[in-house]
Amino acid sequence: MYGENSALLRAELSSLLKQHRVQLRIGGGGTHTVPVTTTEAERRQIGEQIRRYRQSALVWCQEAVAAVAPRAASNLNPTVANPFRLPAIQHGGLAALGNALNQTVEASTARLPGLEELITPHDLPMVEHWRQIARAAALGEQDFEAGLDYGSLDTRQTQTLIGDVAATVRALIVLDRRYSTIPGWEKLHRSDRLGWAALACALDASLEPPDYAIDMRGWRPKTKIIPGPAKPGLLGVLQAEHNLVIRMQSFPSATNLRLVVDSQRLLSQGLAKLAAKIDPDLQQAWLSRAQTYLDLQHELREVGGQVGTGGLAVVEGANAVSRLRAVRPDAGFDRRVLHAFTTLFTQLDTRIADVIDAGIKRNLYFTRMKMPRIVENSGQMVAPPRERYIPLGETDHTPIVELVRDRLRPTPEPPSPPRGAARSRAELHSAIVHRPNPGGSTLGM
Repeated sequence: MYGENSALLRAELSSLLKQHRVQLRIGGGGTHTVPVTTTEAERRQIGEQIRRYRQSALVWCQEAVAAVAPRAASNLNPTVANPFRLPAIQHGGLAALGNALNQTVEASTARLPGLEELITPHDLPMVEHWRQIARAAALGEQDFEAGLDYGSLDTRQTQTLIGDVAATVRALIVLDRRYSTIPGWEKLHRSDRLGWAALACALDASLEPPDYAIDMRGWRPKTKIIPGPAKPGLLGVLQAEHNLVIRMQSFPSATNLRLVVDSQRLLSQGLAKLAAKIDPDLQQAWLSRAQTYLDLQHELREVGGQVGTGGLAVVEGANAVSRLRAVRPDAGFDRRVLHAFTTLFTQLDTRIADVIDAGIKRNLYFTRMKMPRIVENSGQMVAPPRERYIPLGETDHTPIVELVRDRLRPTPEPPSPPRGAARSRAELHSAIVHRPNPGGSTLGM
């Protein structure tokens, strides 16, 4: 997730910016009270390793700029360009930063760190900070392929991302100047040009309030089934419901969908009884959910369709109901376990709503209609009515659509930024502009 990776990168950069006397920290000289513990060749190797870690951070910045840059800018009509887009994008500031990053990365002789370097802790604290930066940058590259791009971010989120990149670049430039005393150190290519481009983007990005909800975007590890025997008590019910959410990723047949819907009706009713003494509001919410699934079950009675699977989902739903029935009503319950069901219910309700919508739009679900007919000389005293299956999308399916839209699909809530999102960025900015020497440069690149 972008928030975790970028927060780690900012925290490690802030720590490095607070460290001075670089030679002492890598075992070199600088004061008569601290002995020299490393040779010049060893310090040269340490500098080369730091540059490999720095290269990973630069590549992260390069890919971030490429992800949010408008790829189709040349095809846009300037007269109808979005006037609310980020000034850095409109006036070429982001392009200047991207070009400067490309030249810096290409001019560097340092290669990217290998997997062994990324996963092996270092004895020197300063080098370990750099390893964590490279590790966060390597993990963060996956975020730009999982929803962090120009087409999926709004203006404020784009501003926030560009501001993060600009702050990272400025921090790397400050550290580059500070590490120039390391033997064999290679300075960043045209660091002044890179710094001014980053500073211009940082100023443009600060024109509007940032949107730290971007920290909730990006790549997430795939959720897996919880294997093994049933957990004791409500944990076993939670385990089965968790597995059901994952099993519902495959499209279920109409019969299996009805069985899953029925399991949720029974589960919501049973959990509402357990929550009565602990959280009355939760009880009412689950009773309402049980009624929703009861009404949905009635609407799906005449719906059929053989396309799809869902057998494993039905098994997990039955496991959840049977395990809940085995829980003693007078047993002690952890409030956190009960509230964990709310998250799973939201995910499952959304998935079932998506399944029904897809079944209607793709004509995968059918409804049984009784057709009148005249039968002569059939030899039967009573002629059974003729039945015909018609795609659900071609009939009046308004009740199902309204039920899914108004009651089953949860109301989307705006994502809340993680705690500390603003503080970590403020700490990095403070560390960038901090100067121990009052007479030093105040450019702040």
